[in-house]
Amino acid sequence: MRLVFLNAYRLSAKGPLPSVRRIRFVFSSALFLCTVFLQSQCPDTGETKVFKAAHGDGYYFYRFLGESSFRYFLDGKTFSYNDKDDPGRTFIFIDDLAYESILVDRSDLAEYVKSTNPEDILRAQAKNEQDHYKKLDPSMVIMDYGASYRQNPDGSNDRLFYLWKKDNPHSKHPAPQYLCSTLVKDGVVMLSLFPAKASVSEDDILLQIQKYTSHFDVLSSDQCEKALSVSAAH
Repeated sequence: MRLVFLNAYRLSAKGPLPSVRRIRFVFSSALFLCTVFLQSQCPDTGETKVFKAAHGDGYYFYRFLGESSFRYFLDGKTFSYNDKDDPGRTFIFIDDLAYESILVDRSDLAEYVKSTNPEDILRAQAKNEQDHYKKLDPSMVIMDYGASYRQNPDGSNDRLFYLWKKDNPHSKHPAPQYLCSTLVKDGVVMLSLFPAKASVSEDDILLQIQKYTSHFDVLSSDQCEKALSVSAAH
């Protein structure tokens, strides 16, 4: 099924990062996994398995968080990660971009989210983050792209995403950071992206976000079982 993130290129202005569940990486040189019909449940281990795409470039990430387990895709040729310099956080490096996948628990959202509407939840979570950064640095520039639905082949709306950017052009080494969020059962999954080199353009980043949103999905127990059955590469 072909899915497209709507409005990825439409630009419209409008406490530290939230608590992070530590993730553990296992790398596997396997193809993208299709669903098989097995009876099982997704484990809540926090483990992330990484699979090299069988065709073309890119990596698929399967993160096991019980009923909130999900998978996503990041495009590129070279992959590495760093969880040593900042304990409790894992940064993914693919080509000239750096990524961090963060789960904001529903318990953390409760203090500032007053609605059950998905768009209201994502907007409130983004606003809370934006306010925090503006307090830390009043010169911080926030660009809020807002919410967009991924589109089903029949034209109906599918998964909702929220995208915004923070930047400090007055910094000695300015590097805009993009944050794309969506809902899972136990909270908000937020992907942070920022360029590792000055040569990376906004179009480059928005293209990666489009690919990420096109592939993001909550995992079924069948898919978890299939992913876990693949041995990690040595």
